[in-house]
Amino acid sequence: MDRIIYTLIIAGLGGYTGIKLKLPAGALIGSMFSVAFYNMSTGNGYIPIYFKLIAQIIVGGVIGLSFDKATVKSLKALALPAVILAMGLLAYNLLLGYIISGLTGLDLTTALFSCAPGGVTDMTLISEAYGADTPKVALLHLVRLISVISLFPLLIARFAKKND
Repeated sequence: MDRIIYTLIIAGLGGYTGIKLKLPAGALIGSMFSVAFYNMSTGNGYIPIYFKLIAQIIVGGVIGLSFDKATVKSLKALALPAVILAMGLLAYNLLLGYIISGLTGLDLTTALFSCAPGGVTDMTLISEAYGADTPKVALLHLVRLISVISLFPLLIARFAKKND
């Protein structure tokens, strides 16, 4: 029981630090790195498997709270863009996953989840249920997230200027 409590305290402190440092997905990234460091240093990190299910339930609940009647009403106008977006991202994800797996030797499940256009938390939690290498999925999503947060605003500003 002490191992669980210490691991959760380390995760909490790391998550708090990540938030205070304004890291992208700071709570997740901070807790992940602090627990990883703690576990590599001591070998005492431990969280029971059922905690992951609890985390998935909580994340599902938080996502569910983002829907309201106005959101549902707006779905009609978003149907075509949503289908185009979903099909395009799915095709891109599959192609990129196969390319990454083929070029790097990363197993296909891990490569596909690493390319999936979801959040770090969601994709990491879901990928574990499918047998992916979750630390690799989390790290690749972190690289993606930092890259997008750093570069995408600059690219949008540049392209938006050209179109004005």
